[in-house]
Amino acid sequence: MELKLKINTKNTYPKGGILIKSASVEVWLHEIQNIGLTLGSVKVFPVPGTRANELFGCLIVFNQSKSKIGDIEKNNFYQLAENKLFIPENTSIAPELTEEEWHKLFSEYHLLHPEIGLVELKEEVNWTDLLQLPVLREIEITVPSKSVSIPQFITSMRVEVDQEKILNDIENPVSEEEMIAKLPFDLQKLMKGNQKEMDKFLKFLDENPKLALQLAIPLDTLGTSRGDSYGKFSFGRGNMSRFLPSEESSPNLFKYGAIIFLILILGNFKLGDNHSDFQSFFIFLIIILIVGFAFSLLAGNSSSASDKTSKSGGSFLIDSNRFATLQEKYEKLAEQYAENKEYQKAAHIYLKLLKNHHKAAEVLEKGELYTEAAAIYLKYSKNKKKAAECYEKGHAYREAIEIYKELNDDEKIGDLYVVLKNKKEADKYFNKVIENYKTNFQYVKASLVYKNKIGDVTDAQELLLQGWKTNKDPGKCLNNYFANCKSAEELSHAITNVYKEDVSDTNAAIFLHLLKPEFNKYEQLEEMIRNIAYEITADRISANPEVASELVHFNKNNKSILKDVMKYKLKQKNKY
Repeated sequence: MELKLKINTKNTYPKGGILIKSASVEVWLHEIQNIGLTLGSVKVFPVPGTRANELFGCLIVFNQSKSKIGDIEKNNFYQLAENKLFIPENTSIAPELTEEEWHKLFSEYHLLHPEIGLVELKEEVNWTDLLQLPVLREIEITVPSKSVSIPQFITSMRVEVDQEKILNDIENPVSEEEMIAKLPFDLQKLMKGNQKEMDKFLKFLDENPKLALQLAIPLDTLGTSRGDSYGKFSFGRGNMSRFLPSEESSPNLFKYGAIIFLILILGNFKLGDNHSDFQSFFIFLIIILIVGFAFSLLAGNSSSASDKTSKSGGSFLIDSNRFATLQEKYEKLAEQYAENKEYQKAAHIYLKLLKNHHKAAEVLEKGELYTEAAAIYLKYSKNKKKAAECYEKGHAYREAIEIYKELNDDEKIGDLYVVLKNKKEADKYFNKVIENYKTNFQYVKASLVYKNKIGDVTDAQELLLQGWKTNKDPGKCLNNYFANCKSAEELSHAITNVYKEDVSDTNAAIFLHLLKPEFNKYEQLEEMIRNIAYEITADRISANPEVASELVHFNKNNKSILKDVMKYKLKQKNKY
C-alpha cells in the first residue's frame, strides 16, 4: 500500500508535534526553550535523514491540552493522525485507512515527510547521554557587607520638631548686632519713656518700617499698660515710693521728730526778770545754735532726698496718642508682611511687639507654617487642641500624638498611628474607643470603629446584633447590620436568622419597618421578605389594624391592594 500526502485547505487532525529541522542537539535545546516548553513536559524523537548516520532533525511530541505553545518561529507544526502518524499541516492522507488498518500498519509513532518519506520513531532522545556537565572549579565567594534596604515606596512621612528652636527663630529673626550710635534717636532714653525720643522713633519707623523687627521695641516695654488713656513707663521705685517708709528713710523721721520736740520746749520757755543778762545771753545763744542745727538737718535731708530721687528716677507717662500711633504702625506693618506672604515676619511683630499671641499663631497657620503655629499655640496660648491640629497638618505626628494623649483623644491617636503604618498601636487605641462606646451603649459608633478603623466587619456585626437584642438604639443597629451585608445570599441569611431568633412582640414593628429598604435591594429576595412581612402583619393586624398599611410597600405593582387595605381599615373602624 502506498501512502500519499495531499494538500488540504485545513487540518484534518489535531496538532501533536513540532518538527525542528537541524542536525545539532544544541539547536534542538535552544528551540525548545524559545518555544516555552520544558524537557519534562514533552517527548523528543530524533528524525534520520536520507543518508546513513545523518540526522534530519527532531520531532517534539506534546500534549496540546496540557502544554502552552508559544511562537514556534521557523519550525513547523505536525498533525497527529489516529495517535499513530505525524503529517504536515494542511495535508491529508490518501488513501483513507480503516481503524483496523491503522492498528495493523502502525504500532509505533511514524513520521511522513515529503523529503524523507515515512520514518518510524522508535527511540526517544536520552538527554543524559547527550548533555555534558561543565567542569566544576573551586571559587572563592566574597560575601558583601550587610547593606541598607532602600524602600521603593514612601508609605508615611513625619517631621521632627525642635519647639525651642522654632520659637527662637520667630522671636529673634535677625541678629541683635546693630549700629545703635547711627540711629537718629537715643535708644536708651526711648526705653526709659522719653516722649521726644518716642516722636523721633515714630518718624524713623515711617521711613524704615523693617527696623521695628530689628529693634524689637514692644508696646509694653518697661511695664507699659495698654488700653488706658496713658502708657505708663516706671523707673526706679515709682511716684509713691517717696512717701512710704523704708530702711533709708527711717533715720530722717527720727531727726524730724527731734527738731519738732526742741521747738516745742523753746516755745514754752519764757525769760523772767530775775535772770541776769549773762544767763539771758547764754540761753539766747543756745536757742540760735539749736535753730541752726535744725536748719542744717533739714538742708541735708532735702539734698539727700533730691540726690536719691535723681538717682532712682521717677515716673513718666506716654500720652495715648503716641501709644495708639505706635500700636497702629506695628499692626499695619504686620498686615503688610502677611499680604506679602512673609508670614514669619508678621508673626514676629504680633508675638514680640504687639504681644498678640493668638494672632501670631493664626498668621503662621494661614501661611501653612504649621509646626511654628503649633509651638505658639502650645507655649503662649495654652491651646493644646489647636497645637495638636497644627502638628498634624505639619506632619509632626509624634508631637501631635503626645498632645492627643494628654487630651485623651484615643480615636485621633489611632488615626495618626495608622498614618505612621503602626497598626498594632492604632488598634490598641481604637479598642479603647470601642470599649468606651460599649460602656455608653453606643453600639453603632463602636461598630463603625471596628469596620472603618480596624477593618473587622465580623466584630462590627456582633456589636450591632447585640444592640438590637438589648434594645439599645435597635433601629439604627439593625439597619447598619443589614447594610453591611454585601451579597443577596448574605442578606438573606441575616434577615432569616434575626427573624427566627431575635424578633418578638416588642420589636416586631421595628423589624417590619426595617424590611422596607431591604425589599428593593435584590429581586431574588423580594418573595422571601414579602412572606415575612405577611407573617408579622397577620400576627398583629387584629390588635392594630393600622399595620395593614405596611403591606402596600411590599406590593407596589399591585394596584388593588391599596384599596383592599383601606376597605379593611374602614371596616375594622366601623366595628368600634
